[in-house]
Amino acid sequence: MDQNQNTQLEKPALYDIILKKEWSYYAGSALIVIFAMALCMFGSTWGVSGALGMWGNMFLSLFGIDTAATFGTDTSTYNFWNNQASLTDIGLLLGALIACLLAAQWKIRNIKHYKQALAAIVGGLLMGVGAKMAGGCNIGGLFSQLPQFSLAAWLFLLFVFLGATVGGKLLKYFMPPVSNQRPKRKRLTAEQKLRNKRIQIIAAVVIIALLLIVSFVVAPNYPKAPLFLVIGIGLGYSMQRSRFCFTAAYRDPGLTGETKLTRAVIVAFALATIFFFGRHASQFGADLSGLTAENMPGNVINLQMCIGSFIFGIGAVLAGGCASGTFVRMGEGYVQLWICFPFFCLGNAFAGAITKATAGTWFTAGSKVYLPQLFGGLVPALLIQLLALLGLWILAWWWENKKRAQFN
Repeated sequence: MDQNQNTQLEKPALYDIILKKEWSYYAGSALIVIFAMALCMFGSTWGVSGALGMWGNMFLSLFGIDTAATFGTDTSTYNFWNNQASLTDIGLLLGALIACLLAAQWKIRNIKHYKQALAAIVGGLLMGVGAKMAGGCNIGGLFSQLPQFSLAAWLFLLFVFLGATVGGKLLKYFMPPVSNQRPKRKRLTAEQKLRNKRIQIIAAVVIIALLLIVSFVVAPNYPKAPLFLVIGIGLGYSMQRSRFCFTAAYRDPGLTGETKLTRAVIVAFALATIFFFGRHASQFGADLSGLTAENMPGNVINLQMCIGSFIFGIGAVLAGGCASGTFVRMGEGYVQLWICFPFFCLGNAFAGAITKATAGTWFTAGSKVYLPQLFGGLVPALLIQLLALLGLWILAWWWENKKRAQFN
């Protein structure tokens, strides 16, 4: 009888299974692809940093700066409820916040040293500048482009990885000094824990109810706004519960040798590639007769894009989160990313002066390269890209085992 009672006590509660238990990286990657592809079907491909640049320019315009003339961004026509990136960005933050509250795990995560604040400022500025120069962050410039058979995205992947490696080397200069004193943590009683749990779950329910009310209010004028917000919440919720972080996927192989998250990101690329194969086949035709210079996906390959993605990789590691990760960590209560956020916006706005000044020069000269054109069709491009991703997955798996063997 006692043994049965102990077995029952050891079984996790339904609440823990559904709302508190962390998801696997692969579950997170699958859900992120599903939400990102839904966004593409009902709107356009997923992007994050474009909205941040707009917000940075709007802030600067409050001081009388003509952002259109100075940074090449006209803020006069901006409308939050009609801007997909803005809605999904806020959704990322709210999704992560709701996930933490429902799991009763939300708390303010303070910085412990001024160096962390400095890393957030420098990292935010570098991410903003890099994303603007590269034509997108690791979402708009990589995750939403590599599956669309863009060679520019593969180059972005290479240079953001190199930047993350450099960022990992620089990170030691921003690490707070090691303290021998253990932080004093207030131990909560079982009653206090239960009360905290109830408060957080109620807060999550209130936020969801408010979102429903707001959705009903704005839907008549902006029919797609609630949908984009919900998809953003789904992305933020999935990233938070699975601890999915693009920055860690580039940083950890060189810093710790860990590649589990890296391999999950590669799987996400592969799943999205299969989706876009079907989409492009219906859009351009099997013989690519519908493909034109105007509708060809991907960024132009040029020196500015390569340098920008490299800078972005450095900044993401220093800040502790990429563009999407910044919103997720903000939702989790990380003060360091709340410090990073305004500087990301400002860095993106300031970099507009660079892209405006270099437009039409050798620095930005280049062309798009669509892999199905290069490889003679969609099917060969699909097979080659999936094989390349499989090769990267095997390489990451081998690298982790090699590093693990060295430590053992």
